[in-house]
Amino acid sequence: MKRKVLLIAMAIVACSFAGAGSLAYFTANEQTENVITAGNVKIELCRETKDGKPLLQGGMKGIMPGQVVDQIAYVKNTGQNTAWIRVRPVTSAVLANGKEMGNEEMGEQIQLVLNQEDWSEQDGWYYYQEPVEAGGQTAAFFTAVAFDQRMGNEYKKCTVFLQVDAQAVQWANNGSNIWDAAGWPAE
Repeated sequence: MKRKVLLIAMAIVACSFAGAGSLAYFTANEQTENVITAGNVKIELCRETKDGKPLLQGGMKGIMPGQVVDQIAYVKNTGQNTAWIRVRPVTSAVLANGKEMGNEEMGEQIQLVLNQEDWSEQDGWYYYQEPVEAGGQTAAFFTAVAFDQRMGNEYKKCTVFLQVDAQAVQWANNGSNIWDAAGWPAE
């Protein structure tokens, strides 16, 4: 009888192992694909007159000391994402004798009339205080260019160049304000 019980127990154990082995074959497999599409950050620097007309192609001629020239610069967000924006003006001149002068050499002779309510300066860059949504634009960075009335004869027949560099980085997950934003392009 002991032998019969042992044989029955062994048969039950063998059936358990066989059943467990067959359970391993009852599985399913499924694959999914996650597509992640990154947005973009694109900007356009716009320069025009106060009444919205484009600047003249050859520049302005016949500017006199003490004159304030009407000109506006702002940045449009033409990308798909909200962005932080900064700009940097670079002014230079070529005098009639061919000598080149940069920002530092010109000093106060040529000044931009800046919008200091919406833009703040740090390290030569001016940062727009609010993020700019896709399709939106900043307030004007400057509204005019002023030529000092004390400009000397060395500026007679000179050519002045006003270059504005503009950069943008994403706003989403990039700091709670402009000063915390990271990822600015290298200079």
